Amino acid sequence: MLNNFLKSKKNNWLITLGLAMLALGVLTLIYSYFFSPASESSYLISKYTSVPYFVFLLVAIIGAPIIEELSFRGGFSKSKIIKTLSIIGLISLLIITKNTITKIFTLIYLCVLIISFYKRNKLLEINLFLLNALIFSFFHLNVEELFTALSLAGFSFRFSFALFAIWICLNFNLFKSILFHAVWNTILMASISVMIFFPDKTINHYEDNNIKVTWYRQSKSLKGSTVNFFTPKNTIEAKNCNAIFLLKSTEWSTKNNDSTSKNFIPVELFMDYNFTIKLKDTTTKKQNLYKPVKRFLITNNLIKSIENND
Repeated sequence: MLNNFLKSKKNNWLITLGLAMLALGVLTLIYSYFFSPASESSYLISKYTSVPYFVFLLVAIIGAPIIEELSFRGGFSKSKIIKTLSIIGLISLLIITKNTITKIFTLIYLCVLIISFYKRNKLLEINLFLLNALIFSFFHLNVEELFTALSLAGFSFRFSFALFAIWICLNFNLFKSILFHAVWNTILMASISVMIFFPDKTINHYEDNNIKVTWYRQSKSLKGSTVNFFTPKNTIEAKNCNAIFLLKSTEWSTKNNDSTSKNFIPVELFMDYNFTIKLKDTTTKKQNLYKPVKRFLITNNLIKSIENND
């Protein structure tokens, strides 16, 4: 049945290559899990955690599929309006991106795309599809670190996805590729959501010369993060709080000009925690808690440095 279905479709080599890239992504991901440093994912995590989880969820499932498919696959539509919107979208992305390699390949793709509107042959078509998948992958990755194992896995998955989306757009329509994109992102977000809504709530303890901390993971909720400094029990109480917010709160509370919180990202994507931090020095007022809290978060693998130099 599947064979008969595919026989009636065109450009099935996109599916074959897409499956090969998907397999490469899985193998590379397995390799990176066992042999690659965790710091390789810093670029991706820093991008994703710049917005709240629920905003990111809506963007990933609704906004991104519409905007990205219109921009990247809209050029394959028969509608002149959609083709124009696709070019506008790609030019906008070209302006936004700071990576020179991505800019160059996007310009090349735009030239090939415009040529294809007037003259089309098999070789041009193949180059057009491969360039489309390439720039789609580049826009989602740090191209300068592409040859690390984890980044290569990310590239393979995105390249594979783009080939599938192109095939769907060519054989069905742009709306179907938008639906495919939405389903793909929904599956990815579901895997993340399971971890943050049903976390391991084991109570953990940490102690050094300055602070004594009790902390555990908290299920994601709509409640806002709160950090109360110097309660009557001489403690800091943080609830529904991600690790970076706690670090920044200590920075803001002490007006620490030497802090480097912007150089850190959370290890666990979108995870919230409850922290109880007891101060050992009960005499000094307005203590600078940034360094001891940063040390606690790093020691317990809750944050890591983007520059990997802290």
